Amino acid sequence: KEKEINSEVSRLLKDKVVVITGKLTTFKNRNELVEYIESFGGKTTSSVSANLSYLINNDINSTSSKNKTAKQLGIKIITEDELIEMTK
Repeated sequence: KEKEINSEVSRLLKDKVVVITGKLTTFKNRNELVEYIESFGGKTTSSVSANLSYLINNDINSTSSKNKTAKQLGIKIITEDELIEMTK
């Protein structure tokens, strides 16, 4: 039974592509956040494009080029805490 739950959890971000930008507050560093995303079946990339699922940025109102591009493409911008909530 536990294995079933674990395999469901490991697919919470399956087929989701995520870009990380800005300062981190919950995770020690980007590598730790990348490992967290991958543990749920997600993938990370460095550039914002139309096939992106989420942009992780703790400063939703940032005027960075990644934020601007994500908004133009209609990509959801979430914080680290929102990501953690999604994967609970």
